[in-house]
Amino acid sequence: MKKQLLSAVLAVCMTTALLPTAATAVNTQKTTTVTIAGKTLTDGMGWNNDGSTTTAGSASNNAYFKDGVLYLKDANIKAQGTALSASNGSLTISLDGDSCIDADATANNGMIEAVVFNADDNKNTAGDVLIQGEGMLEIESAYNGIVNDHSTGTKLEIKDVSVSIRGENSSMKMDSDLTLSGGAMLVATAQNACIEAGKLTITEYAALHAESDEGKGGDAISCTGVETKGYLAVYGDDSAIACDGNVAVTGGTAEVRVRRSADVPAWDVTAGHTVSTSGMYVHAGVSSLDAKQVTDFDTNYAAYGYAAILQDSNWLKWENGFEDVASTDWFYAYVSYVNQHSLMKGVEATRFSPNTTTTRSQAVQILYALSRQYWVQYGIDSGNRASFVDVPSTEWYANPVRWAGGNGVVNGVGENRFSPDAPVTREQFAQILYNFTAKLGYDVSASAELTQFSDADQVSDWAEPAMKWAVGAGVMHGTDIGTLNPGGAMTRAQAAVMLRGFIQNTLSSGRT
Repeated sequence: MKKQLLSAVLAVCMTTALLPTAATAVNTQKTTTVTIAGKTLTDGMGWNNDGSTTTAGSASNNAYFKDGVLYLKDANIKAQGTALSASNGSLTISLDGDSCIDADATANNGMIEAVVFNADDNKNTAGDVLIQGEGMLEIESAYNGIVNDHSTGTKLEIKDVSVSIRGENSSMKMDSDLTLSGGAMLVATAQNACIEAGKLTITEYAALHAESDEGKGGDAISCTGVETKGYLAVYGDDSAIACDGNVAVTGGTAEVRVRRSADVPAWDVTAGHTVSTSGMYVHAGVSSLDAKQVTDFDTNYAAYGYAAILQDSNWLKWENGFEDVASTDWFYAYVSYVNQHSLMKGVEATRFSPNTTTTRSQAVQILYALSRQYWVQYGIDSGNRASFVDVPSTEWYANPVRWAGGNGVVNGVGENRFSPDAPVTREQFAQILYNFTAKLGYDVSASAELTQFSDADQVSDWAEPAMKWAVGAGVMHGTDIGTLNPGGAMTRAQAAVMLRGFIQNTLSSGRT
């Protein structure tokens, strides 16, 4: 199965408030039937990849439908027509492992939808759809990937999972709203409009990459509003985002770009609606070869400009809101970089606490944010999630820690514990960055002798390769007294220094 989800994001965050619309009652009744590759499943039935069905299904089946929930476990659903459809009502799709849904191009002159939700075409009985679980879902069709028509007022939500959709015409054609939440990652590509939906909502740490094929003249996203704190990368052949509603950006970063040099706005927001950025950094434009800063995005939302993540000179001037970070401080430029790129936030609205110790959970969260924000370049996600007894699912760091543990970026401390509040040492953080770089397939061959530092003998044996790499790659530098201080607790300012060096000196070099 293709792993196009493993590539991933530079992103934009946009939040939008919509104008009031007539309220539509959402059907809370659960979906009663699903049809998989021509086989209709009622409650309790199962389906297997060989096409067989059973009336007494279970979690061991590749697909199992029970009480409005469709459980997919390494399912490989292929059909000459629509591969998966569900009757009207609320439906949850729960993923376990990697599943693929593929609609063959030969039926109905190629005009086939891979997935159809609320298939009864009755807006009065349409329900919400939730895709969640652990794993990845890939959807392909020669026409439309997901269709959810006659569903105005409902919501399709993707939560904590990775989804890739390729539709030759459109990847998502819906009347419903689209929400990405938790650690959700969605890649949508199509010849024409990638996503047609109601309101688009992206929560913190969720990511969307939408791209219409070059030369086809399509808007990448057409929606009635955008509300996001997450990461958004949009590439349109016509307008990147056509929005019939308000846009408000309250977190993260964004790249919104059209490829053509003609007078086509990256944002096409209908008259009477507003775009607000709340001090965040949003970039829109024609191409990376014609880079200009967007100096007044609030009033000039059709402006052209583009900012690459690895080029500081292309970013708007940082507005320092931290009382404990002065322009004369040695760490000022580093804090500016990581905060401007939404990798490290303040501990409070006006405090960065540069000299405060970085915890293990905070260190992992930084890499989690990097993986989502710059997903196209740096995203890794096997779909695996680790479970630690001292990481409750309700904690803010639960998703980052489970992602990092499941993808081999970080290990526990033994006895299935993570110790999220323990300080992360300098050599531990070097090891985490080393693991992350190797998982991406980037070069980790850089190496430097540590004997130049007076405390080289204090480097742990397990950390020596990572420390040699960090010094050799320009990710880590010694202290002002010529030591590495490998076992010392890393401050937030030191984390900012290492992170900027890591991005500029390692990630910018590309994969091997």
